[in-house]
Amino acid sequence: MESIRDSLAEELVKMTAQCEKLQAESALLPGVRAELDALRRRHSAALELMVNLEELRADIVDLKEMYREQVNLLVNKIQILSTSSGNA
Repeated sequence: MESIRDSLAEELVKMTAQCEKLQAESALLPGVRAELDALRRRHSAALELMVNLEELRADIVDLKEMYREQVNLLVNKIQILSTSSGNA
């Protein structure tokens, strides 16, 4: 009978320790959730910035092409004008 009581007392001590550990961990949960939410917001913002960056890079490529076309047109016009004025 005494060994059963000792065994139950030991089990009670283990369960009490486990309960205290779980209570301590559960007290951290709101902070962990807040940190997770903050990380999710940062992740979302980073993804949005990456998308914007890719769009800006594409815009730069388009602008470079437009400038090249304009320069080529101007060079062609200058050449045409210089040849026509040279003939006159």
